[in-house]
Amino acid sequence: DDGLVGLEVQSVEGNKVNCKVKNTGFVGTHKGVNVPGVSIKLPALTEKDIADLKFGCEIGVNLVAASFIRKASDVEAIRAILVENGGEHIQIFSKIENQEGVDNIDSILEASDGIMVARGDLGVEIPMEKLPAVQKMIIEKCNHVGKPVITATQMLDSMIRNPRPPRAEVSDVANAIYDGTDAIM
Repeated sequence: DDGLVGLEVQSVEGNKVNCKVKNTGFVGTHKGVNVPGVSIKLPALTEKDIADLKFGCEIGVNLVAASFIRKASDVEAIRAILVENGGEHIQIFSKIENQEGVDNIDSILEASDGIMVARGDLGVEIPMEKLPAVQKMIIEKCNHVGKPVITATQMLDSMIRNPRPPRAEVSDVANAIYDGTDAIM
């Protein structure tokens, strides 16, 4: 849940990891795990991703929001699958969710049709205090090259429970808009 539960690895024994709980919460099934500062050596696309992209081409989707884009070649791999399956018109919005994506933002931006600043995972993967500056930097780069940018995660989150947002959330949305974001999510 975007860093709600925090663990610190104490030891690793085979396939068992012993951790100390830093902040508690409920961990449900099918939740993602973030390991900040560790470069994950996984392929850009899984077999399920490829099947999902093909299905998207079949049903005529307009846009793919591609998670955990780390480098331009990730985007190029997605585009190749789309083109092979008649989806050359489908836009690719790269979700920037870790430090590697931030480090490679210029080449990712060049390969993408748009960018999503995915603050949930990004705010876990990089130090929280750096998130506002990184968000502003990505928005500025997108505006500079004329590509759309979405600022996502916890925008007006309190309105799930309350009819009116607190002033801090209103300011967060307003600042993203003033910075030049094209959409909030």
